[in-house]
Amino acid sequence: MELERAFDTLGLAPGASAEDVEAAYRRLCDDFDARIGRVTSLALRDRYATARAELEAARALALHAAELPTPERFADEEPGQRAWTVLGLRPGASPLEVASAYVSLCEELDRELASSPTEALRRRCLEARAEIDAAYQHCAAAPLAAEPARSGADRYETQVAAATFEIPEPPPRAEEPARIALIREDEPRPTRRRSRRRAFRRIAVASAVLLFGAAGSLGYVWWTDPEEVQWLIRYLPLPPDPDLVEAQSAAEYLRRRVAEERRDIQRRAEVAADRVTRLRAEADAETEEGDEKRGRASLALDRAQARTSLARDLHDLTERHVFSSSALAEAYGHMELAGELAANGETDRAVAAYTEARMHLEATLASLDDAESALGSRYEAVDARDAWVALAASAGLEPGDAIRLGGQRLAEADELLEAGNFAAAIPELRRASQSFRQAFDDGRRVLAARREAFEAERENHEPEVASQRRGGEDPAVAGEAALDVSSGPPIPVSDRAEVKLVTIPSGSFLYGCNGIVDRECPASEPGRRADLPAFRIDRTEVRVSEYGSCVASGACTPPGVGPGCNWDVSERGDHPVNCIDWDQAATYCSWVGKRLPTEEEWEKAARGTDGRTYPWGNEGASCDVAVMSADGTMGCGGGSTSPVGSRDRGRSPYGLFDMAGNVLEWTGSPHESIAGARVLRGGSWQNSALAMRSSHREAAQPTLRHESVGFRCAQGAVVAGNAAP
Repeated sequence: MELERAFDTLGLAPGASAEDVEAAYRRLCDDFDARIGRVTSLALRDRYATARAELEAARALALHAAELPTPERFADEEPGQRAWTVLGLRPGASPLEVASAYVSLCEELDRELASSPTEALRRRCLEARAEIDAAYQHCAAAPLAAEPARSGADRYETQVAAATFEIPEPPPRAEEPARIALIREDEPRPTRRRSRRRAFRRIAVASAVLLFGAAGSLGYVWWTDPEEVQWLIRYLPLPPDPDLVEAQSAAEYLRRRVAEERRDIQRRAEVAADRVTRLRAEADAETEEGDEKRGRASLALDRAQARTSLARDLHDLTERHVFSSSALAEAYGHMELAGELAANGETDRAVAAYTEARMHLEATLASLDDAESALGSRYEAVDARDAWVALAASAGLEPGDAIRLGGQRLAEADELLEAGNFAAAIPELRRASQSFRQAFDDGRRVLAARREAFEAERENHEPEVASQRRGGEDPAVAGEAALDVSSGPPIPVSDRAEVKLVTIPSGSFLYGCNGIVDRECPASEPGRRADLPAFRIDRTEVRVSEYGSCVASGACTPPGVGPGCNWDVSERGDHPVNCIDWDQAATYCSWVGKRLPTEEEWEKAARGTDGRTYPWGNEGASCDVAVMSADGTMGCGGGSTSPVGSRDRGRSPYGLFDMAGNVLEWTGSPHESIAGARVLRGGSWQNSALAMRSSHREAAQPTLRHESVGFRCAQGAVVAGNAAP
């Protein structure tokens, strides 16, 4: 990883300090861990994990760059003191110590220079080498500058550092008498040089004759039998052809990549299967010990089984359609043929065979990428379909054109996957996922329209309900004739309390803290699986106007008043009633033919059956989804509660509003640790994000009247479509 890219990955400018690198690394690690924990898409989670792993390499490289010596680090030192510090010596060290330190530092810098991964680090090393040279010259000359009157014997070892060394002139040599060799004219002159010339000429002529003879022989062989020439060339030490080397290297690299991809896919399938086996054994052991950890183990097992299914499907499809394909077999065959052609000296044909093999290997790798992308898209489409199914089951929706079209596209894509046509299956799967998401959005719009129609109907019928109650009509009897608004279009009703009810189907769910998504689980929120029969619960918290009807009838007592209380405050009729104790809440629910929900019923209605952290999912709490304390202000800046149902995006899987935030809600369950206390659920406009979790619990005495406490009501099990109070 290059230095600039490492700083880019950490979000820092090149040259940042080690402290900045560590701070950025920790911040990004926390961010990636949070993202990996909250996303549900397997494809996106794998990519986040890859990006998380890249932070380690970026941090190591950035810290290495930050630790290199820089001139600014000793800018406040004096020049003389700086020289001794650079060599790592005390001032006044002996010349021998100076020379030894200099040699050691130069060897170390040479090693660092050879191992530097980037040009910037190499430049730093060279700058450090120049500074060490300057420091050596200064420190080696220091003894001479301090004591110039030393003797010649003491001065010898520092003479080079003190001044430029000069070569002494040699003493004059005594003149020798000239020797004159007289050569007689009749004597023969030396012929050694001429003899050498003749020998060289003979060797050159012999070599030319031999080369000419060899060339003639090869020409004759080529003319009579060309195959023999190829046989001779094979044993000559000729340099390899560059094109052949490049083609062979590229093909071998792609073949290794295909083999590594196959091993990686097989390993992922084996690891996922082993994890499922281990989690299943742990779940069985925890089931035998007790129910306290059963829910957490069951959720972990479900997630592991989903990952195992994806890895197994990828392994099966690639083994059937990629690694056993004719294209890969042809690639390996072309590589063997290319090796034989290269050995026989047929370079051009060998290059062509390697090129053909490379094309087949590249197509194999592209097919592997398409297979993984197609399976990721399929699981995203299945998740979108399951989300619509859950919404339809809770709201009584019927399949529309979008859901039927999505199912048809998913079936067609499955046929393409079975046939191995991954590239064609990807767009079909994406269109199927889009159709399912459109069906889910349409379902939410239908529920919103029903809610608006219900609110309009309430405005018309509220005076009639009040007059009926003043006339003494039993609200429970009036409620039996009403219908749940979630079961169809709103119709005229005589009792608003019945219309607010939403049916929660029977079945098991994760009750308590989910250790898979939550990093820390409080001891007061043990996770386990809980089974509940079907029941019904109010879609919204009880409003001030609704509780006012009970007070007007004389059945209920007024709530408390004071700062933060909504009672007797103008324009607060649609706000949740607060400053109300447990007995007042239970009395109102009984007056409308209901009761306070148990905390198990409340939690299932808040989070559904998938173990999510918040009613809206695993994404953190904010003012977009809950009325809470955020950014130092309470009530999202309002300083109080908000109208019920004001956070549409924060609804629970069953369409309930304000299951997190606005006001804490009384439940009918007693607290197991505090005598006489009752359990509160849901968090309030005064609480932070921690209290917005669906498993969060608080305890209070029944006499508490506080501006953060309200309630909603529930009814018993649904039997044959009728509610049993």
